[in-house]
Amino acid sequence: MKPAGSRRPPALLGAGACLLACCLLAGCGPTLTATVTGRNSTGTAASTPHSDSDPGDRKLRLLATDPALVNLPAGLIRTYGQQTPAHDETPGFGSGGSFGAGVTVTFTSTASPSDVYKAIGKNAARNGWVVKGSGPTGLANRWLKTYPDGTPGTLTLSTEDPNAATPTHSYSLNGGI
Repeated sequence: MKPAGSRRPPALLGAGACLLACCLLAGCGPTLTATVTGRNSTGTAASTPHSDSDPGDRKLRLLATDPALVNLPAGLIRTYGQQTPAHDETPGFGSGGSFGAGVTVTFTSTASPSDVYKAIGKNAARNGWVVKGSGPTGLANRWLKTYPDGTPGTLTLSTEDPNAATPTHSYSLNGGI
């Protein structure tokens, strides 16, 4: 039992801060900065990804110009779009490795969810995507495509608010290579 008012030795706090800094520098994801402050020590460390696994963003351009992601069917209102280049991450506490290029398009619609899934499915098929799977509703929500250069792509559709009681629903269409 420790006497009242006892403190941990300063060396333990310094060692803890040093250990955390070393682990963070070893790589813990895309960009991570941490500051550790103890009674007698302060430390800061950062980790960032390295090297591009898609030189020139060729694969990203394939997705970013794919008509299934660019030209949404009538009645679907684009609210957001994001392009994520392919990248490598150094493993640390989480998973590391190579991550492919991705494009995300979010949109809203007042049409019924089944009509939205059907419209996206028809648009995907028109643009060379083949159904890979369906969700709990039985409607297609995953597609595959092989681009002319042999690059495989995936397309997924999900609703952001499946139980919303509002007439407008939000969706996310994600393409990845």
